[in-house]
Amino acid sequence: MSLRWRLLLVFGSIVIGTVALVSYVVSVGARKAFHTFEDRQVDAIQAQFDKEYQLQGKNLTLRAQAIAQSQSVRNMALALSTPGSDPAPYLNLASSLASEQQLDYLDIFDADGAIISSAEWPARFGVREQWITEVPNWDEQTFFLREEPTAQGNDLALVDVKQVSGGNRNFYVLVGRRIDSAFLRSLVLPGETKLFLWQPGGSASGELQDSEGVTAVPDNLKSVLEQARKGNIAGARVHLDDASYATRVIPLPGRDSRQPLAYLVIATSQRELERLQNQIRNTGLLLALAGVLLSIIASGWWAGRISRPIEEITAAAEDVAAGNWERKVAERGVSQDEVSRLITSFNQMTTELLRQRDRAVQAERVAAWRELARRLAHELKNPLFPLQITVENLMKARQQNSPEFNEIFTEGTTTLLAELNNLKKIVGRFSDFSKMPAPRLQATSVNQLLEEIARLFAPQLAAAAKPIKLETDFASRDTTISGDPDLLRRAFENLVLNAIDAMPDGGTLRIVTSAKGGIVTVEIADTGAGLTEEETKRLFTPYYTTKQHGTGLGLAIVQSVISDHGASIAVSSVPGKGTTFRMEFQSANVEPAARGRVFGGSTKM
Repeated sequence: MSLRWRLLLVFGSIVIGTVALVSYVVSVGARKAFHTFEDRQVDAIQAQFDKEYQLQGKNLTLRAQAIAQSQSVRNMALALSTPGSDPAPYLNLASSLASEQQLDYLDIFDADGAIISSAEWPARFGVREQWITEVPNWDEQTFFLREEPTAQGNDLALVDVKQVSGGNRNFYVLVGRRIDSAFLRSLVLPGETKLFLWQPGGSASGELQDSEGVTAVPDNLKSVLEQARKGNIAGARVHLDDASYATRVIPLPGRDSRQPLAYLVIATSQRELERLQNQIRNTGLLLALAGVLLSIIASGWWAGRISRPIEEITAAAEDVAAGNWERKVAERGVSQDEVSRLITSFNQMTTELLRQRDRAVQAERVAAWRELARRLAHELKNPLFPLQITVENLMKARQQNSPEFNEIFTEGTTTLLAELNNLKKIVGRFSDFSKMPAPRLQATSVNQLLEEIARLFAPQLAAAAKPIKLETDFASRDTTISGDPDLLRRAFENLVLNAIDAMPDGGTLRIVTSAKGGIVTVEIADTGAGLTEEETKRLFTPYYTTKQHGTGLGLAIVQSVISDHGASIAVSSVPGKGTTFRMEFQSANVEPAARGRVFGGSTKM
């Protein structure tokens, strides 16, 4: 945000703050009064629900007692009390009794909980309900909610259970009525209030019901219901039918009360509250707009005196951040205000940054030469010692006129030549690293390069004492890039050799290419010992190596080659599972103007 707008906010905040404070106080008062009225409405609906619930429950109790004391049920209990009696003749008894008493559910149970007769699901004959035998005396229990199984699924039901004595055995009668949209229609709702019944476990009647019947669960209501299921039954606002509603969720527990079987959702419309709040807000906005217009006039004059030099300093700071450290800001004459002092301090800072940069560059150069000298001395020291020992042995043998001088001479010269060859290789590696040639770009097929490398190494991998399996997966699309085939071949072969060295006990070498969105990707992976996070971070650092023998320049050269091609290279590794090198090149089919937008050459770890 510019200084001009900041000053505008300073001047306008006084007017806007005053208007907002008054609007807030009025809005809070109106909202508090509305919520008080709303809470009373919700309490009245909940009381009406509880009253209807108790009324139907008591009615169920009377019907359950009447059925338990009916002659047909008593005759059944006496008949089935005798050993070896057959309950099959009473299969339809529950259906007839339920029809007489106008019940939705009626089940008759044996003493061990097995169903003798079921009105809502006759096929459950013989199914054992263990829970019904766990209560010592059902006649002392009251009605409760239960998920009643039916052929179509589980229904939420208000049920009551009574015992029937049959000689030395007890039988049980369960009666119930469905709690669904018909139950909700019996309640009188004020205004635009909505009432929902949600059964989380699903129901044959539908998961969510209102007074009209089964309805889909609105997206805005899902989160509220899920929070209620987790135990958070605090109210929340939701949008239903393009209007805002405040909700209260009431859990409806079952007999054990451990987990609610269903939830009653009371949603009261916020339309009147929103209309009142909009009116208050619109009035406040009109007053605030008048204040803002006055603030613009006052701030415009003041900002002109301050914002221009601040913008100049901002532009200069951006130039310094971009690398133009010589950037200066013009002084404002002899003025000594805060802005003038800021300009002077900025110019002094850039001058000091130039001096520090020069010192840092010099120190970095000295450190680089010292590190190069230390590393070169370390690498040359290893072959010099055997050279010295060999020459001393030759001299000693010559002085003693040893009869084995010829044999010693032959062995010594062989050692000298080998160590001199090592010195030559070491010097060559350092020379290569110090003068990497610029790539000679031409159309190069990555697939063709890697296929040639795979054919080159395949016999070596198969003939090893512990063979390494070679897997290739080359892209079917064109993988042509603008590159130097010789340098890229050298970089890819280096990575393949590193992968082979990482698998002395055998494993799998995988070479994969892909082409998508103007990017050609190359992956070279092994299943070796892998690297630690610290080793991965330092892997491309010159002179750093994880091998016992090596200069630590191989991967640094690979990184240099990849970066010179405007590409990126990344390494990922898991100890014990292997290492993967991933390179991304710009396809030769990408327009030159768009290449810079694809990506820039970089190294990632």
